[in-house]
Amino acid sequence: MKISKIQFDRAPAHRHDQPVDGVSRRDVLGALLAATTLAAVWTAPAAAQALKAAGASPAAGTAQALNPAELATLTAAAEVIIPATDTPGAGEAGVPQFVAALVAGWMTADEAAFFRQGLADLEAGAQQKHGRAFAACGAEQGAELLQALRAASPYGGRTFSLTDRILDPKAPFYLRLRDLVVLGYFTSEVGSNRELRYMPVPGKFESNVDIKTWPYQVVI
Repeated sequence: MKISKIQFDRAPAHRHDQPVDGVSRRDVLGALLAATTLAAVWTAPAAAQALKAAGASPAAGTAQALNPAELATLTAAAEVIIPATDTPGAGEAGVPQFVAALVAGWMTADEAAFFRQGLADLEAGAQQKHGRAFAACGAEQGAELLQALRAASPYGGRTFSLTDRILDPKAPFYLRLRDLVVLGYFTSEVGSNRELRYMPVPGKFESNVDIKTWPYQVVI
């Protein structure tokens, strides 16, 4: 896999993801990040199968699947976070289906309820500001709504670990949404093979890199 510098093996002092049948939620997420088999395009069955292969118990997910309206909001938000450019965006990579599978089959009931409430609040904000569903808003309107949500969502966590942020019960909805979209995209084939570059450590030192035009993201 071509994601580098993602830390998923450092557990916090107090773990809230207690093991179920010997497998913790952290273990499942770590297995997804370290997976060697990437989905060309995530679908709901493919994402569910990936969770199962990573060690998630089919009986562990207590949340209901997202309804069509919630999935539409999630899809639009994912496309704002990772839009299509010269490479496919989050929607084309199947990221919404991946995140929806995590909601239904990986999140705790409280986390799933919190996530769904976040989608409902995002939808309500779009209706209030633009008089239309979030999924019906243009890209600029969607970005404006998400930027406002980001500004209103301070996070006191101090970690560079993607897993720790996703597992943190104090993480605001915006951060949870963004990180899950990033996780889904960069565990897809297009995200891993066409957006990332493998950088061996220590690698070659380059003192003069134009970060404005460098088209690869190597740290998540």
